[in-house]
Amino acid sequence: MIYRLVLLFGVLMTVQTYGQEISCSHYKSAVNQAFNKTTVQVPEEEYYDVKYVKLDIALNDTGVNISGSATTKAVVTVANMSIYAFELTPALTVDSVLINGNKETLISDGNIRKVLLSAQLAKNDLFTAQVYYHGTPEKGNGFFTRLGLNQYKADPAGINVTYTLSEPYMSKDWWPCKQSLQDKIDSVAIWVTVPDSTKAGSNGLLKKITPMPGGLLRYEWHTQYPIAYYLLSVAVAKYKDYSSKVTLPGVADSMLVQNYLYDVPDAMATYKAGLDSTAQMLQYFSEVFGIYPFYKEKYGHCIAPLFGGMEHQTMSTCGNAGPGLISHELAHQWFGDYVTCGTWRDIWLNEGFASYAEYLFYERYRGQTIADARMNSFHSSVLDKESGNGTVYCDDTTNIDRIFSGRLSYNKPAAVLHMLRYEIANDSLFFAVLKTYLNTYANKTATTDNFLQVLNTVTKKDWTYFTDQWIYKQGAPAYTVEWNQLGDAVFLRLKQRATHPASVSLFATSVDIKLIGDGVDTTVRVFNNAAIQDYRFGWGRRVKAIVVDPKNNMLNLVDRIDKTPELGANTLISNDVIVFPNPTADKWVVVGVPQGVSVILTDIAGRVVLRGEAGSNMPFTIDGSMLAKGMYMLQVRNGKDKIAGLKLIKQ
Repeated sequence: MIYRLVLLFGVLMTVQTYGQEISCSHYKSAVNQAFNKTTVQVPEEEYYDVKYVKLDIALNDTGVNISGSATTKAVVTVANMSIYAFELTPALTVDSVLINGNKETLISDGNIRKVLLSAQLAKNDLFTAQVYYHGTPEKGNGFFTRLGLNQYKADPAGINVTYTLSEPYMSKDWWPCKQSLQDKIDSVAIWVTVPDSTKAGSNGLLKKITPMPGGLLRYEWHTQYPIAYYLLSVAVAKYKDYSSKVTLPGVADSMLVQNYLYDVPDAMATYKAGLDSTAQMLQYFSEVFGIYPFYKEKYGHCIAPLFGGMEHQTMSTCGNAGPGLISHELAHQWFGDYVTCGTWRDIWLNEGFASYAEYLFYERYRGQTIADARMNSFHSSVLDKESGNGTVYCDDTTNIDRIFSGRLSYNKPAAVLHMLRYEIANDSLFFAVLKTYLNTYANKTATTDNFLQVLNTVTKKDWTYFTDQWIYKQGAPAYTVEWNQLGDAVFLRLKQRATHPASVSLFATSVDIKLIGDGVDTTVRVFNNAAIQDYRFGWGRRVKAIVVDPKNNMLNLVDRIDKTPELGANTLISNDVIVFPNPTADKWVVVGVPQGVSVILTDIAGRVVLRGEAGSNMPFTIDGSMLAKGMYMLQVRNGKDKIAGLKLIKQ
């Protein structure tokens, strides 16, 4: 059993393997490369608010050559707009740009393209920009290597696949775009013309497949849900469609689960079981997070030869169909797609929640042992490097490896969310926080502060101390434990050191302590907020050993656990009223005084030096620092009846 324990005394001292599961976190940071971009590249990109994008492009499965057009409908947000700016890699040639049907002059400077408008646009004007372009950009190969358009052969399937990976700054590698997290696109159409031996998967619903001249097919996808620029996607290969329907709780109509997997004989044997688990995950996550936000369209996967996966809205791109990856990318549909991180510093709101969803799925459907193993892997990763250095809040958005650090953006926030659930100690309340956060920022973006505001409001508690030490700062608590047992009384002393004291000098956190006896054990929960802290509790069994944090609920290290015979030897007990330490040089802690009784401290001559009331069995302190050395008498009375009397010694 687990129960809360009131503290008694605290003194503060100063290449994908076919069908094999590989998680996405480690491979979004596969190449060590700095990238100096944190937002849109020029101010003119903020002169308009994107409402609609239509891509009408031609691709094939054997290369990354691309041609077509991008149509953007947007509203002017400044008083006068004379320049339309967008981003597109210089490896792609712009053939022409039309603004409201008029051909305009284009000036290019690297990725930045500026269109000089022949007539200014006024604030709130709706305009249409059409960019016609073509070319063969540099080809990526699925290692999240900072290239938006990838082409690779799936081995050993032998299938060529061309697919996009745009997060965080690579949409410009394949379509003319505004790369702003704050400006979600209201709706999108993606038309992809491909050889008729292939299929093209993308966002939203496949509205139509139109035959085109030359043995080509045009796949016409549409989504009516707001979408962040980096979540637009395309995957082209010799695919077969493996689709099914699933019913979600509270939704009358079933929704589509659509998967594109390689059109080879053993593909179903390789991927079917994993893909089939998607229905179970959709139902469970809809219970704990709220209904799948894009249920009117679909969810599904395009299999591609990349290490890990990418949470493209309504159709993730995945290198395998293992339960960890499938649950991670599905959870992103809520955390990352439905609600998108407000800045790349807040990437943990995307990746940490998705990583924790892996644990939640295992906990629900694979058993606690497997779930615990997943959490242990998170902890081991975080604490492996200099005992937890680095912050969850991303401190360098110019470095893609830092943004997608497996330790800091995936594993540590997953562990921190588990700690938060443990601290709240009420699953209904914890999941209410998550649902409220998602409902509050639905189809928008959110920051770490936004999440904290929701957390405080729903729980009616200020959690600033928690987020400050675990999100914005680094390190972890490390414990030395001393314990002793005198009869039925168990005494415990926690000594905490912080692994990075320059960042956090002392962690305030709950800690579970497991007492192991002869064939039986029990767990008590204490709150630790001092460098040296003493606790006392009763247990009518002989303690053989003690374990700190037995279920790995918190990030911590244990330096040493010792049985200390001297511990508790100077504690006074009278009718369940406890006083310690005694003797003392400065103060006594008194525990176990009932509600509404009087407390009287007298010197040896009977003179009253302290009088007051205490109650609720909560600990309180008697300050003896100004008292003369000697013996004092503490009386606890209920009216005329004496409940307890103890001799206190001031050294």
